[in-house]
Amino acid sequence: MSNVKLIGIMRPDSPRVEIPCPDILARCGIAGFASPAEDYAGRALDLNEKFIKHKAATFLFQAVGDSMEEYRIQEGDYLIVDRSITARAGHIVLALVEGEFTVKKWIERGQWQLLCSGGNRYPPIPLNGVESQIWGVVRSNHIEFPV
Repeated sequence: MSNVKLIGIMRPDSPRVEIPCPDILARCGIAGFASPAEDYAGRALDLNEKFIKHKAATFLFQAVGDSMEEYRIQEGDYLIVDRSITARAGHIVLALVEGEFTVKKWIERGQWQLLCSGGNRYPPIPLNGVESQIWGVVRSNHIEFPV
């Protein structure tokens, strides 16, 4: 069942790393020619500040498998999981089910609590009567492209 692996924890004392972040949009279509002045405009963005809201409760996992592709979580993606968020139905969660971690969407249907994959290829995992714990909420998903 395990479709994630723990990469690490966000340390509260991690250093700030600022990356240049221009105040322009990156269009994914035909955009014409950019202004030469745009190279000099912008601000700095700290990725820790942007993606990590609670350092002491944030963990980095890596997705394994294809069960969440419909939710745009691909194998190899990095998942930022925050344990300080109170999980509720509708969240993508990291759950501990019978001793194994899994990432699924938490859904409630009547009295049933289910962990669901993105499509019909994998059956829902019922949480009723199963040793389980919603361990954290997946706050964001990041992919590293091969270069």
